[in-house]
Amino acid sequence: MKYSKKRIIKKAIPDNDPNGLQDRIHITRNLSVKGVDVHVSLKHPYSGDISIELTSPDGTHKTIMSPSRAPGKNLTKHFNGDMMKAFTNGKSKGEWMLKIVDSGARDSGTLEEWTLDLDLANSKKTEVFIDDREDLVSTQVCHQGGKISSMTANINIEHSHIGDLVCKLTAPSGKSVTLHDKTGGSKNNLVKTFAATELAAFNGEKAKGKWHMEISDKLKGDAGRLVSWGLNIKTSSAVAKPVSTKKDDLTKIEGVGPKIKEILWAGGICSYEQLAASPLAKIKELLDAAGPRFKMHDPGSWPRQSKLAADGKWEELEKLQDVLDGGK
Repeated sequence: MKYSKKRIIKKAIPDNDPNGLQDRIHITRNLSVKGVDVHVSLKHPYSGDISIELTSPDGTHKTIMSPSRAPGKNLTKHFNGDMMKAFTNGKSKGEWMLKIVDSGARDSGTLEEWTLDLDLANSKKTEVFIDDREDLVSTQVCHQGGKISSMTANINIEHSHIGDLVCKLTAPSGKSVTLHDKTGGSKNNLVKTFAATELAAFNGEKAKGKWHMEISDKLKGDAGRLVSWGLNIKTSSAVAKPVSTKKDDLTKIEGVGPKIKEILWAGGICSYEQLAASPLAKIKELLDAAGPRFKMHDPGSWPRQSKLAADGKWEELEKLQDVLDGGK
């Protein structure tokens, strides 16, 4: 059987840090692993600095990508085949950990998302409605924090009469929404994506925790199988941060001159704190839009310098600037 889970991360990868960024996918099914396929998508101005490691619940460890030092921007890649053979015959249940390490300095990136696809041995207790006697409850764990602003759900069920089925989705809080209620008559198979408007009752609920899909077959005479189901959840912060009107003299950051200061101010980056928190991609976008004269500048150290300035650590900033070359 195929088992797939996806994590949308959008987290910064620590720059030149051997501890890297670690993220985990929890698998609840305890089956033998026949094959592993990992898909990784990340943004980075120099992907040749990146290494990727995968660790299974039983501790099996594999470096699936080593730093190449070759020029390249961003990375979207599948890892499968022979490199994944170390994980075969292990057990699926538990924490699968992906570790991303950026071993180069001066630039940084983000892990956008990753997907773990497992090919598992057939379970003795399969997800099949046998003799229409029992309801099926399938559980998935959401690790994403925050409150739900919108969400969609998809489901794939093999069944000869979908009009026999009732499908109910339950949030970690216990709130439930009936997605499918004995409609469709004698049509085969229920393959559907439920829109955000159909799941609006979950808006404002906490996303993190166990989500349950309960499927009931209300008529005897046929059986079916749950192939897959999934959620696409968007969350929003409960409290919006106030917009700062403070303007700092950003020219105290090495590499930022009066013209670049004006460009940053115009782009909404006015204080040391805002510059320290700004993604490099956004800073580069502002410089690129200002023309060729500014496109050549490397803002790699600006957030780090700005963090020291924002914290009032001027002596540490001066020491850092002593080893920088034009802000690089």
